[in-house]
Amino acid sequence: MDDSVFEQIMGMFGICQGVEVVSTSKVVETKALVDQCFAAAIRELREDNVFKRPGDYTYIILGANQNLIKGVGYFYSPLEFLNYLKQLGFDGLPGRNTIYDGITRTFGKFPDWTFADNPKQGEIIRRRNVLSRFLSAYNKARLRLSDGSSDSL
Repeated sequence: MDDSVFEQIMGMFGICQGVEVVSTSKVVETKALVDQCFAAAIRELREDNVFKRPGDYTYIILGANQNLIKGVGYFYSPLEFLNYLKQLGFDGLPGRNTIYDGITRTFGKFPDWTFADNPKQGEIIRRRNVLSRFLSAYNKARLRLSDGSSDSL
């Protein structure tokens, strides 16, 4: 697209109150790619026995809702998150109350989360590492499943 046309289009967005420009990248990740990467990351964490407790899925939804997982939107409820995981083909998931309880006892922004149940330092690190491992697995899957060009990531 010609730069002058691009500027005109962007100017039109400025007069439209309800329009939010979320990306001007030429490459837009598809929902299918995001879903594949999310599923691959969950599988890897399951295979590596990272999920020690049912509530450990809490840290994934918190990461998504803190905008730490590229391409993944906000989950408005634990039930929405669990339905997404079911849509991806996962079973053996915790109940929505388990996720809700985890959310209500976790405070702050990652990686500086604190917890209302005052766990020992080793447990704090383990909980934070659930999301760290997920982010690593998710990004590794994005690299593997993309066309290999770092410009598209």
